[in-house]
Amino acid sequence: MDFVPRASLDRMAPDLVHQGVYASLLPLPLLDLGEFLDGKDPLPSPLVAVDGVQDPRNLGALLRTCDAAGVQGVLLPKRRVAPLSPVCAKTSSGALFTIPLIRVGNLSQSLMYLRKRGYGVASLALGGSTAYRDPFPAPLVIVVGEEEKGVSRPVLQQSDWKVSLPMRGKVSSLNLSVALGIFLYAQSEDSC
Repeated sequence: MDFVPRASLDRMAPDLVHQGVYASLLPLPLLDLGEFLDGKDPLPSPLVAVDGVQDPRNLGALLRTCDAAGVQGVLLPKRRVAPLSPVCAKTSSGALFTIPLIRVGNLSQSLMYLRKRGYGVASLALGGSTAYRDPFPAPLVIVVGEEEKGVSRPVLQQSDWKVSLPMRGKVSSLNLSVALGIFLYAQSEDSC
């Protein structure tokens, strides 16, 4: 540990409120899907797949929600996803470091692979035909799409269910981590 002047911290972390502390860490260990599943029986808690989420704050909030709800891991595609940045880490309140992160090349192909291994795939989608309170069998992968367009067409084609939450107000959608949290907790109530 080194003590340095505040000006040095400001130069090392120019866009962050560092509160006088700065740490340099090794890269996060990202798992391969095969090694994550190897030798494991599927768990009752779901996996979450991230499809095109670009905002690191949204990704951080999603990881925080996943940790709180006991998700077994999060699938992150190599492309079209926000970076695992300091902003993401801060928004996640540390969940970025507690939940298994699984790097996948092509999300729709990874979902096809998981379906062959017995997983069901539920995508959160505006206008979906399945209610969020309906019971879903385990093992389950829940797909959350990007902020504006939602889940991509190739990923929707791998989905067994397109799940929607009722919107009773004038705003057309919820923040993705809020929608995911509602769905996760509705499912955990059914399995208790």
